Amino acid sequence: MTLQMQKSPFTYRVRGGQVINTDVIRFYRSVPSYQVTPLYRLTNLAHQYGVGEISVKDEGQRFGLEAFKGTGGLYAMAQYIASKAGLDPQNLTYDQLQTPAVRKLADQITFYTVTDGNHGRGIAWAAKQLGTHAVVNMPRGSQQVRAQHIRDLGAPCQITDLNYDQVVKFTSDQADRDPHGILIQDMAWDDYRTIPTDIADGYSIMADEFLHQLDQVPTHIFLQAGVGQFSAGMINALIDALPQDQLPTITIVEPAAVACYYLSAEQADGRPHTVPGSPQTIMAGLNCQTPSAISWPVIRDTARFYGTLTDDVSAKGMRQLANPAGNDHAIVAGESGAAAFAFVNEVLSNPDYRDLRNTLGLDEDSQIIVINTEGATDPVNYQRIINANK
Repeated sequence: MTLQMQKSPFTYRVRGGQVINTDVIRFYRSVPSYQVTPLYRLTNLAHQYGVGEISVKDEGQRFGLEAFKGTGGLYAMAQYIASKAGLDPQNLTYDQLQTPAVRKLADQITFYTVTDGNHGRGIAWAAKQLGTHAVVNMPRGSQQVRAQHIRDLGAPCQITDLNYDQVVKFTSDQADRDPHGILIQDMAWDDYRTIPTDIADGYSIMADEFLHQLDQVPTHIFLQAGVGQFSAGMINALIDALPQDQLPTITIVEPAAVACYYLSAEQADGRPHTVPGSPQTIMAGLNCQTPSAISWPVIRDTARFYGTLTDDVSAKGMRQLANPAGNDHAIVAGESGAAAFAFVNEVLSNPDYRDLRNTLGLDEDSQIIVINTEGATDPVNYQRIINANK
């Protein structure tokens, strides 16, 4: 089992606290199926490890999709349809999108996207809610069960023979050829920023929820990163909601095989860097080789640490959450969902990483939060991992 960690080489820059995007909060409170997902305090595990508290926000229970991605997809899709319908995006409610005129307009649009599973499932679900259409492509190595989840929601989905970056280009070309097509991707590049920004804004509802659910402001947050939209969305929400002196220490966590943020920090030139080749990891939702153009500056300027973990560390974290200490709540966490918890769990439980623990400043006063970003989205593999040591 292997962890790596480095301190950020970049200057810490952060703007003053304001308020989490109220447009997002207002919109989600108008969605009939919206419910706050649970936050579990692993009090016994925290006591065992000698820290103040470990809290897990469980996005495996979001919208019946077993992952957080629907929060970004629905909001971004709603914003796009609203712009086409002449609605005020800053005061948008779900009911406005359900009128016959807006549904008729939405029916003419097709959203194209790329996914390792959870994002595409969220987009297919959002399209169904809003009366529009989605086409989903997946990179090679994606699991058929995840593709079937997407098809079950009514969206055509194929597993291609391309790696993630290649299939994004393929799908972008598909959308360009369709006169009613639009790319809806959770990563940004130089000339593609508006929709990814809306996706990241949609994610901020999770931070609004957990800040209200916690008894104390967290001192440390560990955020898993693929292209980085999720992490950047959480960071922006925390910056907007909290005074600067209350912001938690931010650690970005990635699979060791495909750690583009870790690599970019290691290069220390201020620019994002791409992991070459076609790396593989069981953390499929984090198997992304290039930082998102809008996420990289946010993470670069605010993250204090960058860490990587191997697949076996992720699996150990999954088993720990499924078999909790004492009467702590059991949590179903998939391979990517468990990644941030798995990293901090290994730091706290393995004496070989005592120096990392001290560097991170994890002690009896630490209030740690992680987000379980997915449940058992691949149930066969989940059971295989959970039962591996039995």
